[in-house]
Amino acid sequence: MHARIALACGILWCQAAAAEPLYLCKAYSGGLFWSSAHCSTRQATIDRIVEVPEGMPFEQQVLLGNQAAAEGARLAAPPPAQPNQPAPRAARQRGDDECARLEAHIARLDAAARQPQSAAVQDKLAERRRSARSRQFELRCK
Repeated sequence: MHARIALACGILWCQAAAAEPLYLCKAYSGGLFWSSAHCSTRQATIDRIVEVPEGMPFEQQVLLGNQAAAEGARLAAPPPAQPNQPAPRAARQRGDDECARLEAHIARLDAAARQPQSAAVQDKLAERRRSARSRQFELRCK
């Protein structure tokens, strides 16, 4: 097992500490467990690797591992949903107007695409249509 050097620095001090990996393993049957040995030696796959101070008791290493896993899950979670607040009437009206303009624009692009055109023109029409549809999606047009 290779010891790695971790550097912990504060404002006024800096200390080098040896670190070793702690593995969160997922058994082939589905259960999770912490191990100081590589997961493959325990018939499991690696779910997470956490660097912990060398020489620390295993129980404390597991506590650090659980904290790191919880922090990782917190950071990976989507932000909490904000309650939907209705848009002001003027903003809704502008959005509705833009939705109607986009729908008409897409209809014109579709009509042009049905005409005999070169491949380059058809590609440009298709790109403009994709862009207009994306904008409709952003506005949540009906």
